Amino acid sequence: MNKLLTGLVLLAAALSAQAAPTVFTPRSDLYDVSWGSIGLGEGTIALSPLQGGCYRYESVTKPMAIVRWTYGAPKETSEFCVVDGRIVPKRFVYANDKRAKDGFTLDFDWAAHQVKTIKGGEVSMRELPDDTYDRFVIQLAVRQWVIQHAGQDKPPPLEVKVVDHRRIKAYRFVLAGKEKLQTPAGSFDTLLVERVDEKPGDSLRFWVSPDRGYIPVKVQQIDDGELKLQMLLKK
Repeated sequence: MNKLLTGLVLLAAALSAQAAPTVFTPRSDLYDVSWGSIGLGEGTIALSPLQGGCYRYESVTKPMAIVRWTYGAPKETSEFCVVDGRIVPKRFVYANDKRAKDGFTLDFDWAAHQVKTIKGGEVSMRELPDDTYDRFVIQLAVRQWVIQHAGQDKPPPLEVKVVDHRRIKAYRFVLAGKEKLQTPAGSFDTLLVERVDEKPGDSLRFWVSPDRGYIPVKVQQIDDGELKLQMLLKK
């Protein structure tokens, strides 16, 4: 009887581990994207595996024809590896077919603790602090943090550093509450994650759904108190 009970406990633990959400499960999600009150079109965020425990995380926006003419079709690609459960960025590329001057590349050299930036044909090197992410893969780091603290009402904030082509800046993310949201993909019970900025009126907000593997079902970028970018899960 004891052996049977032990076996059942081990089986339950194994099934629980298999069912546990992970940010590294390959997936592709479609969003409606808007800039302020203007609908831009659709955007896809996808995660796919590479070799050796590494991944590609990619965002592709497909604007409506009239918007594409002036706005273009921005694309962000992060390549990273997972080391001891940690996200280690390797390369980030931002490109836009209509605004080539805005494009840039980041190459992470963790052995030398340096990040190389390539923008407009110019190359620069900067010191790279530990636990630094690019501006796109930070979404996965936030999701991983939420999963780790999902059972807590007020977990400690997530303190991270984010690098882009201009600077490396420290950010803090907090769990700001729970909300029920309606999106084009349906209704979701969500956890609101908010970036706390030093500048009043600036923020980045993610509404993540436990029922959808803690992916964002809604994203908002707030600048100077105004809604700039919004993404709503479509399917």
